[in-house]
Amino acid sequence: MKVWFNPELFNHIAISVAEYRWSLLLWSVFAFILFVVLQYQIETATPMFLIWVALFILFAALQALVLAAFIFFFQVLPSSKIHDKQWQKFYRAIEWCEALIFSFILPLPALLFVYAVIVV
Repeated sequence: MKVWFNPELFNHIAISVAEYRWSLLLWSVFAFILFVVLQYQIETATPMFLIWVALFILFAALQALVLAAFIFFFQVLPSSKIHDKQWQKFYRAIEWCEALIFSFILPLPALLFVYAVIVV
């Protein structure tokens, strides 16, 4: 059975974009700080454009954080470094759980932003 996601595919993707992990993490922190500053501005004056910018910044920060976490989780697969069969099975099970979780989490911030745009 061919699956669209697996730990090896995620590992390959994470290795190919590993150089961006720290910049994504820093952009995420910067965007969360900017969101907090904009929230203060929105409390004093509430133009609709400022609310949409704040929502976009929040979801962009969440997406950058999820992408950085993805790279950190899949840059090195622990099962490829272990030679003991029992530990290798254990690590493979964990890697498959991480792959399943990230296959749902990766598109989630973008989908939530699209949902917010449609509903609001």
